[in-house]
Amino acid sequence: MTALGPEALEFVRDRVIHVVGHELRTPLTTVRGLAELLVDAPDEELHETLIPALIRNARRAERLLDDLLIAAEIHTARPTDPAVPVDLGALVADSTADTAIAVDGAPAAPALAHRDAVAHALDHLVDNAEQYGDGSSTVRFEDDEATVTVVVETPVEHELADLQLSFELFFRGEQAVTRAAGLGIGLPVARALAQMDGGDLTIGQDGDAVVARL
Repeated sequence: MTALGPEALEFVRDRVIHVVGHELRTPLTTVRGLAELLVDAPDEELHETLIPALIRNARRAERLLDDLLIAAEIHTARPTDPAVPVDLGALVADSTADTAIAVDGAPAAPALAHRDAVAHALDHLVDNAEQYGDGSSTVRFEDDEATVTVVVETPVEHELADLQLSFELFFRGEQAVTRAAGLGIGLPVARALAQMDGGDLTIGQDGDAVVARL
């Protein structure tokens, strides 16, 4: 790997600080606002609405911090419990709930993995598919004797150069920059999580679709 020069390092540092600050500010500001509403809200029904939103935004901030720890290869972000049989079909159903992404079929057998790590990786793949698929992405499963593969297919054409850099930390292609804010760590983190369990994540262009295999 080519070492970055001082100017490039300063650019990366400034960009990361700016984007992390922005990405954390949104959920934390929301959490503070919701907490203030809860203090002043006597209505029990309003509590039932506010508390799930409070938890959801706290988890959003927590996931961003987890992503940064995994990206930096901090040991505390890695699973320490033993792998167990995991129902990938159920995890995919959870990740795609409240999205327009179609799920085709179900895995023939559970996978031996860390449930939270796989769920985290799937969430990143589903987030990408939702951002770029315009409601036309699909998830399917491929089984053989040794592995279960989750295939996420998104009908969008990417520049080959962008796909080749998909797993570079903080890289964001032209489509990503114009569509949504982000750090450019989702796919690197998803692959790192897969590799922790002895798996892998690959991505490539297949006709007019981008296909990710976890």
